[in-house]
Amino acid sequence: SQLSWASVGPIPEKIKLSPANKININNIPLINLPSNLGIDRALASWSAFKKQSSLNSKDQDLVVIDAGTIMSVTKITKKGEFAGGQLVSGLKLQLSSMSNGALNLEQPEIDSIPIETFQYDTKNAMLRGAINCLSGIILQISEETKLPIWLCGGDAPIILKELRNKNINIFINYYPNLVLEGMIDIDQNLNSI
Repeated sequence: SQLSWASVGPIPEKIKLSPANKININNIPLINLPSNLGIDRALASWSAFKKQSSLNSKDQDLVVIDAGTIMSVTKITKKGEFAGGQLVSGLKLQLSSMSNGALNLEQPEIDSIPIETFQYDTKNAMLRGAINCLSGIILQISEETKLPIWLCGGDAPIILKELRNKNINIFINYYPNLVLEGMIDIDQNLNSI
């Protein structure tokens, strides 16, 4: 009953959480957050904004990329204001979409990402195309904005490995637990009121 919580999906019936302890979008102290913004996206953005505010680059806008089921790209201004973003299907969702939406395509396991650009095997071609899509978005955002990038999410390690394998040198602040760290900070702020 004392546990603060947030969720972007349905809560299993067996789990009993107090509605009074739910962290919602109104608890996130960023400016101009849309009411329908995912709480995970808001928490990651808050956490990255706080971290960057303590660094030398605090007088700069930032980009938060949460590479999960949906890869969300969020721009936060140096004043802590939501400035928009992009959404794209994450790695597993892209693969699932291809296998469910086209004949004769089976969803591949993500054991490893093939290195060669052009793949003979269909499953490897699916993997190669999907990872190129996600890493390409990060490269384009970096090139267009020249802003610090804060990366989290379940697909982040795969994407980082891909960028390193291709010798792509863009600086990324990789914090796998941005969302949880944001949740802890918000929880502490709520409990201190």
